[in-house]
Amino acid sequence: METEGINKMMMEVREMADAKGFSAGEERIWEMLALIHTEVSEATDAYKKGADLDKVGEELIDAIIRILHLLSAMGVDAEELYQKKMEKNWSRPHRFNTVRGG
Repeated sequence: METEGINKMMMEVREMADAKGFSAGEERIWEMLALIHTEVSEATDAYKKGADLDKVGEELIDAIIRILHLLSAMGVDAEELYQKKMEKNWSRPHRFNTVRGG
């Protein structure tokens, strides 16, 4: 069975990271989470400084790459998790879990 979707991207990221010497084991999960946070912070900073949206998007892609690398280290089926989470989100009411009033 051919791997598709998120799992295919996850495998591609893992292959590249391994080839470049970036390990991905359970002992690095905390560090990998921090690196994801760093990339999102870089996107936020770029946006606040008026960078064009391509630059902001590039930083967000860096975050996605780091997330895919982490998911590969965790050994999960990212495609299955994504599908289950989207199904759950679609079943929620409009503006689920927001504060109302004002």
